[in-house]
Amino acid sequence: MAISLQNTVYPRKDEYWRVVERTLDNVFNGNPADARRLRQEIDTLSDDEQLIFYHAEPLDVAADLADVTPSSTQVQQYDALAQNLGWI
Repeated sequence: MAISLQNTVYPRKDEYWRVVERTLDNVFNGNPADARRLRQEIDTLSDDEQLIFYHAEPLDVAADLADVTPSSTQVQQYDALAQNLGWI
């Protein structure tokens, strides 16, 4: 029986990327497709590399994709969004 590694490296991948996409879109006015492309790239990494990546806060990933440093207002927006999505 084959075991899928889809969510074994990091069990909350889908939730993580949902938060990244929504943060990119709603907080930074970025393109959620950028997050989807990054996810595809991350999925090709080794399990160890993926585990290291998933230590990053979704806010930081979205900010990097948008090429911005989050303002205090954006951090507050993220906190509200992440709470609303059940992330925090």
